[in-house]
Amino acid sequence: MADPRRTIRLSTSLDRPRRPKLGPVGSNSTAVLVEMAVTLPISTHNMRTAVVFALLVSAAVVYANHPEKLSDKDHFKGGKEHDAKFDHEAFLGKDTAAEYDQLTPEKSKERLGKLVPKMDLNEDGFVEENELREHINFMQKRYVNNDVERTWKNYKEEKIQDGKLAWKDYREMVYGSADGEGQELSPEYSKMIARDERRWKVADYDSNEKLDRTEYGCFMHPEDCDHMRDVVVQETVEDIDKNKDGFVDLEEYIGDMYRPDDYPELNGKEPDWVASEREMFKEHRDKSGDGKLDKDEMRDWIMPVGFDHADAEAKHLVAIADDDKDGKLSSDEIIAHYDTFVGSQATDYGEQLQKHDPAEL
Repeated sequence: MADPRRTIRLSTSLDRPRRPKLGPVGSNSTAVLVEMAVTLPISTHNMRTAVVFALLVSAAVVYANHPEKLSDKDHFKGGKEHDAKFDHEAFLGKDTAAEYDQLTPEKSKERLGKLVPKMDLNEDGFVEENELREHINFMQKRYVNNDVERTWKNYKEEKIQDGKLAWKDYREMVYGSADGEGQELSPEYSKMIARDERRWKVADYDSNEKLDRTEYGCFMHPEDCDHMRDVVVQETVEDIDKNKDGFVDLEEYIGDMYRPDDYPELNGKEPDWVASEREMFKEHRDKSGDGKLDKDEMRDWIMPVGFDHADAEAKHLVAIADDDKDGKLSSDEIIAHYDTFVGSQATDYGEQLQKHDPAEL
């Protein structure tokens, strides 16, 4: 049974971060899975049910959007091919981006036009790079807060004592038992629980075996909490390190982002970007030159110091839509490039999700 959780890494080609790949049971509808699981506590007598729900919740509750939490999509698929879905989720937030995907182009433009004035903080009729950056930051913080709140409120009231959730109660609701008594667990299943408990302990800032709402947010989204960085790196290494030597070698590095089956038209030949990534590994990632990445080198890769993801995305969007090259975006420019900023039925990338009006536009 493979660990279905989303990984917490970003791959980069040259100097531009890419998005992480989803695990085997990855899903964009994480909150829905959590709500299903935590409102239906699992009987210790039904291990089959427990396994199913634990897999769902592991994919949901314990997923993290990694340091670049703007989107779950690859910004540059394969390091080169641009994926506009990344921009949509960064600009709108993941929840709202899914709704725009279901709109006609005309409706998308109409709703985007209503959003533009809200980004124009100085009311000069233009959206400048700093205003776009603030908007992206706001949307992502709102998404994370809503995501945490949705799951937190679904734990039964009796499980939240004085505003805190105990590990034993979390484990019981997610895995079917507070202590594992009476459960026969496979090695992989046991690893999943141990991994959750390790992350829980790091999130438990005051070490009382309980998480308050803030600590629980760090458990769900460790990329947002400085004291969680080591566990983010450790989980990433574990996900990529196939030979379990504690390092990530070149083939593991490439294997994490390239799968020949994704390129059937090449008949087994590697796309050009793979050679570029091999060079990137040797020249930039592997600073010690020993042919593998240790945890410090992994940290430099997935959590580059001084890299502002919202700022980089704002610059990227301005570069695409600034037709008159004046360094700022007019409403006309944004709407003319609506398919860069938002999705629609004409630019539908994924499965059809149920549409509902966003709480805020």
